[in-house]
Amino acid sequence: MLPFWKERLELIKIAKVAFELGLTDSHGGNLSCRVGDYIVIKRSGKSFALLRPEDFVITTTDENSNLDKYASLELIVHRSIYKELRGVNAVLHAHSPFTVACSLVYDEIKPLDSESSLLFGGKVPVLSAKEVVSSKEVAEKIPSLLKECPVCVVKGHGPFAVGENIEEALKYLSALENSCKILTYHSLLRR
Repeated sequence: MLPFWKERLELIKIAKVAFELGLTDSHGGNLSCRVGDYIVIKRSGKSFALLRPEDFVITTTDENSNLDKYASLELIVHRSIYKELRGVNAVLHAHSPFTVACSLVYDEIKPLDSESSLLFGGKVPVLSAKEVVSSKEVAEKIPSLLKECPVCVVKGHGPFAVGENIEEALKYLSALENSCKILTYHSLLRR
């Protein structure tokens, strides 16, 4: 049996739910969990819809060139979040279409719906960066934003959500996408 078997199965379950909810395309996004000093993260290029237990890389919270080369390109961001946010044990990143669209319009997303307003304290930060994929800039800036809100959107790229576990991160990511749908429909209905 592969190490961190239970964690792999939980990540697979949440990845499939995220895909089925339309939170990302078939091969977009990534997810991970922290177990002590280890990170269990999706391999680069693997599909959320078709993940298998062997589609994960086990690496450490410190750089490890032998293992890191197979991990998701966003490992740099996941690692930075784990180093800065001690209570966080899971990270979920997706390319949620309504959330990405809203990030191109708003400097911060202010939910209109009551649930998301309560979950996010009235606003979700949108981070602008020169490089957005596997970016040192994003890795440096996103942890401080996630201290204030459990989800942050990288402009034009998508949200990173955190939680004590991967299901909690999914809750935040899903709530934000739903809120961005409401914002979009509200805008259209007001015309």
